[in-house]
Amino acid sequence: MKRLFLVLAVLVILPVAVFAEWGIGGAAFYKSPVLLGQPIDIGNLNVNQFNFGGDLRLKLSLFQAEALLLYAAGDVNSLNAFLDVGLAVDIAILRLSLGVGPNFTYNFGESSPMQAGFNAKAGADVKFGPISVGLSYIMAWNIHNALYINTSSGLLGVQVLFWM
Repeated sequence: MKRLFLVLAVLVILPVAVFAEWGIGGAAFYKSPVLLGQPIDIGNLNVNQFNFGGDLRLKLSLFQAEALLLYAAGDVNSLNAFLDVGLAVDIAILRLSLGVGPNFTYNFGESSPMQAGFNAKAGADVKFGPISVGLSYIMAWNIHNALYINTSSGLLGVQVLFWM
């Protein structure tokens, strides 16, 4: 049974991997107060407001899957993983994308070590041949009694990806 499942998984994943576009690169995100109406004070910027890490994307036709891994320094250092699936539309050299998915946080230190939730992500990339430069915004997504996307605070970031 395990062998049959493995064979079916390979038969499904292999065509996707062969025909899809793969992008890998770096990302930097800022804990943004922009949508709260607060101005960004350049004098108060410090490393604790930024997250840095890697970005991996797979795009097949209109669909895109993304894995974003970010390290956040601060009072509690943490490692955050954002896994999103969604739609990505190419218009000339511009790629617009929307996605949703789970996010996982591992905190180093004395706070609760593991946290999980959902996120929504909107992005725009400009492609220059095999390189793209993008701007994204990640928001918390809550599903308690109704669907609620918290757009008031989130992560505003840039990514540079190399596409294969």
